[in-house]
Amino acid sequence: MSDFWVLFAKELKNLLRDKKLIFGLVIVPLLIYPALGKGMGIGIEKARGETHVAIANFDSGDYGSLLIRALNSSPNVTVTLVEAGDVEAALERASSLKQNVLVVIPPGFSESIAENRSATVYVYGIFSSLGTGMKESVSEGRINAIIQALSRGIAEIKVKKLGFSEPSALLSPIQARSLSYVRGRLVNVSPSVVSAILASQSVTLPIVVFLMVTLTAQIAAGAIASEKENKTLETLLTLPVKRTTIVASKIGGTAVMGLIAALTYTFGMRSYIGSSFGGSNVSLGDLGIRITPQGILLFGVVVFLTVAFALSLAMLLAIFSEDVQSANTVVSSVILPLAFPSFILMYTDLSSLPKAAAYALLSDPFTHPIVAYQWMLAGEYARIAWSIGYLSVAALVLLYLTARAFSGEKILTAKMGWGRRRR
Repeated sequence: MSDFWVLFAKELKNLLRDKKLIFGLVIVPLLIYPALGKGMGIGIEKARGETHVAIANFDSGDYGSLLIRALNSSPNVTVTLVEAGDVEAALERASSLKQNVLVVIPPGFSESIAENRSATVYVYGIFSSLGTGMKESVSEGRINAIIQALSRGIAEIKVKKLGFSEPSALLSPIQARSLSYVRGRLVNVSPSVVSAILASQSVTLPIVVFLMVTLTAQIAAGAIASEKENKTLETLLTLPVKRTTIVASKIGGTAVMGLIAALTYTFGMRSYIGSSFGGSNVSLGDLGIRITPQGILLFGVVVFLTVAFALSLAMLLAIFSEDVQSANTVVSSVILPLAFPSFILMYTDLSSLPKAAAYALLSDPFTHPIVAYQWMLAGEYARIAWSIGYLSVAALVLLYLTARAFSGEKILTAKMGWGRRRR
């Protein structure tokens, strides 16, 4: 077995023995994020469950009774009539009965409708606790939808009595039907739904990349700094092994952990974001977007090269650190500013930016997984190949600089002053 594989296996075993690392990279994203998503889903399902409506009817006409019957006959709505002298008393009574919503039908409601004047119904959301407010919001929307349907029904009856055979055409003379044209394919889906699907994609990936890069970089820096702190680096450097082999084995071992982190965080965040954005049954396949094995392979290479770049940079910075704590400080101060520009792509399309701004973003290696993912969805594999070339050069340059730093004896004494005065 070559020196590289011996050192690589040693590095990987050391990382896998760290239970805190395994917990942070694997257990947390695979359990916490899906649990959060499941909790969000349960909350939404409960909010969409039974709506308890209290009704205070201060109207003596037929239209008030008609509204009560409409609410009472609606699915997932339980109606409770409350007797009260005024609105404040009705609110207190509805709150004591743990109702979600109070509907107040004011005096003269039926008279206003009969005289072709606008009539107002008051809908009060009742917050018994200061939680999410989701149930009250859903209940209000449900009641408003019922009231609007009844209002339209009454309007159609009135219009029909005036002699119009098609009341809906008079009330809504113009109707809009929304469709989408996605990369040369017409799909029977509204643009808002397509935008929501694409937004869920663009929101997930920058977060995953940010977590992946910062975690793996700190792991790599900590590996070097701990060896300097424990004085084991001196022994390692005296072995009859090339310095480039030592650097490559350390990067290779940490890169494996980085890829594991990428997979687990992608899966965990997908579950969480999918639950939060739930409500649409349209998938990427329904939009004509196909992810091919070739695209997945090229995207995987981009992710790996991004991790390799981050690891090389972190190891180079860790050379100037005295211990693990200072290594994490140095890495965070450099990696975080480089990773933050990727969040711009959560809200902005690269093609819509001025060329100077687009090239500035592309010069940052940490933005390439995001744009490569978009290119993969679009089937623009030539652009992904260009990204792979750029990242390969950037990673190799940093790897060379790191190997050069390892080749000298200064690695054992190198320190970063952080503004301290030397005496």
